Amino acid sequence: MLESIAHIDTLAIHAVQSVGPAWASVARLLSEIIGSTTWLAPAVIVALLLIDKRRAALETFIIFIASGGIIYALKHLIGAARPFIVDPSVIQYVAETGYGMPSGHAVLSVVILGWLWMRHPRSLSLSIGVPTLILLIGLSRIYLGVHYPSQVIAGWLIGAVLLGIFSWIDRTYFRRRKSTLR
Repeated sequence: MLESIAHIDTLAIHAVQSVGPAWASVARLLSEIIGSTTWLAPAVIVALLLIDKRRAALETFIIFIASGGIIYALKHLIGAARPFIVDPSVIQYVAETGYGMPSGHAVLSVVILGWLWMRHPRSLSLSIGVPTLILLIGLSRIYLGVHYPSQVIAGWLIGAVLLGIFSWIDRTYFRRRKSTLR
């Protein structure tokens, strides 16, 4: 089973990278700026503060810290190598160190952007933009050669589970009524 997944992963990463270096600058923008584990949450938090949504900003900060700790623990527990380390034919467009499973970018894009969307579900731009950004951030990580598709998919699934847990905790312990961004 693991050999089949590894084979599919390798085929998929080569297929995504077959577009050549033309997409490298867009992938870097998606990965290192928009979906960056360093910049995504702070940018959302600052934006929320600028529109006077202090509680939502605090919630985003808390789930960012909690998710980061979980990602760190999972990466070290699983210890999966990045594709460019395993297969020298995978092009590494950006420098990455550490373990690859799960994709932290995938986890955080689901958790942070999903939380934002959950707090403002009637926004058409968020309803279209959030899933699109999550997908593009994940694809950029595959294209850049720093994650296998299975690592990104695992990140999305872990992010969805964390988002569900954070939402349950919020509904159970902190909110008595339905609300949007405050």
